[in-house]
Amino acid sequence: MVEPAPRKCVFIVGCRRSGTTWTMLLLGQHPRVVALQQIDFFRRLSHFGRWFAARNDYGTCALTTKVRPGIPSQRTEDGLARVHIADAVPPERFVELVRPLAESVYDQLGAVNPDALAVVDQTPEYVQVWEEILCIFPEAWFLHVVRDPRSVFCSQKSAAKSWADPTRFAWDPLLVGEEWVHDVKRARAIAAATPRYHEVRYETLRRDTVRGLAEIFRWLELPADEASCERAVAACSLEKLRQADHAPKGFFRKGEVSGWKAEMSTGEVRALEHVAGALMRELGYETVTPAGAPAPLGVRWKQAKRGLAARFRRWAWESKSPLRAGAARALKSVPFVRSVLLRRLSRPDERKAA
Repeated sequence: MVEPAPRKCVFIVGCRRSGTTWTMLLLGQHPRVVALQQIDFFRRLSHFGRWFAARNDYGTCALTTKVRPGIPSQRTEDGLARVHIADAVPPERFVELVRPLAESVYDQLGAVNPDALAVVDQTPEYVQVWEEILCIFPEAWFLHVVRDPRSVFCSQKSAAKSWADPTRFAWDPLLVGEEWVHDVKRARAIAAATPRYHEVRYETLRRDTVRGLAEIFRWLELPADEASCERAVAACSLEKLRQADHAPKGFFRKGEVSGWKAEMSTGEVRALEHVAGALMRELGYETVTPAGAPAPLGVRWKQAKRGLAARFRRWAWESKSPLRAGAARALKSVPFVRSVLLRRLSRPDERKAA
């Protein structure tokens, strides 16, 4: 009996609000595809992966009176030996231990369709953890959807005003531009790590969706003809998607390629292009702001404030000065103010991991 070919695991990545959901729904129309909508499995798994590297001064450790030879430990005043998690369970064992879990999860999700040849996971935030995905699934495929950051900004701003938690999306073009640059660069770095990387421009896919979808299916080695692609495109028209239950009301907007021109102010365009302009031009997006233009005054002011805030955050968490210790004691007498400050002054490493 011939063993069935293993299902491909395909991950759609990109900056948020770049059209990854629409792309996933297009691929989900293929009769031999199971599409997974933002299951976020690997980002949750990455948090667990960081646990393997835990080396804390206290807590998150093993305490015992006797330690097996070869395992590093530190003796405490009460005679117990402290063994860090990273020494008891080496971080390199993470992949070995979690791979069966990941394979089982994606295998069972793919088995929802007994004829499926591919499982397509659309979680754009996987740009943050693609290295972990490749460690666990060395044969993974990555589809990167790139969209004009000005359109991304308009979409994020609209989401924050309507269906989404307003704290999830930035209203600031400077922040959106930085997010876009970070995510696009992170995703494009995948190409150097695996040959199973494909980049598609949202604007190109919108202009000729049938042809673009057929190219993606060819890349994935999935059988598809022009007629089936046309049916998929018709089924995923924005008018139909707005009536479906795949996303909250307002999630699917106009889908216009250059709608940002009517939605963004001159100041917003200048601020976004100040941080994203170089990469935009590298990717072929025409910018309004010329290369080498000085930073707008508003941008310089925001960057200065952020720099001061970062320095204060480091001081609040890391300083050993008497002034910092005295401020901490004083804040204990005003619990409400203290709780508000702690929420705003998250640890520097926590902000990077968020």
